[in-house]
Amino acid sequence: MAAGPSLANRTLTVVAATFLAFDGACLVAAAVWLRRPLMGVMGVCLAASSGLVFVYWRWHQQQIREITAARQALAEQTRAMRDVLLRD
Repeated sequence: MAAGPSLANRTLTVVAATFLAFDGACLVAAAVWLRRPLMGVMGVCLAASSGLVFVYWRWHQQQIREITAARQALAEQTRAMRDVLLRD
């Protein structure tokens, strides 16, 4: 398992966030043009959720790094235990 983010993972995250931001901006523009405040609120929520996509993605990448580090530590402990058992 790779510790860093893959290109496909990063691209998909950027596309999702861009899509949400674009939809939010369109809703806000339509709300101003049509004078519909509720539509503007929904647009702001969509635009804010595009930022949440990046926040969650960064959290997910941190979790992957922690899992990778824990697996490496476990592998080292396993090798050390095997060396002790085989030495006797």
